[in-house]
Amino acid sequence: MIDFYNWPPYIRIACLLAPFMIALPGVFMILFLAYRNLDTILTIFPNSVYVKRQKAMWGSRDPLSRFILTSSLAAVALWPDRHIRRGELDESEVRKLPPSIKRRMVIAWRLCAAGTAWLLLFGGLLKLSGVE
Repeated sequence: MIDFYNWPPYIRIACLLAPFMIALPGVFMILFLAYRNLDTILTIFPNSVYVKRQKAMWGSRDPLSRFILTSSLAAVALWPDRHIRRGELDESEVRKLPPSIKRRMVIAWRLCAAGTAWLLLFGGLLKLSGVE
């Protein structure tokens, strides 16, 4: 059993803050992409059903919708083959995505996923240890 209260305070604080310190740079990268590169990303995919559907669903006017739209379009950079097989993306359009934008989308998504995984894992460990 994990006895969280007997850990040194600096380790407890580090373990509690680490998921946020990992995920927040990813969130800020997505925000940066939403305001700097979203219009470029949308013009690269004029014929892709997935991109049209996401834009129709989320819009691209206010900050929250731009953030969610950019986050959902990161799936294009992460799993393009899956979307191409389903006929939602045009393969030639996927190849037009600039490597710098694709790299930032992948890094941002991975940082957010790693922070979330850490938070869930550590929260589960604390729950199992009986910390309330």
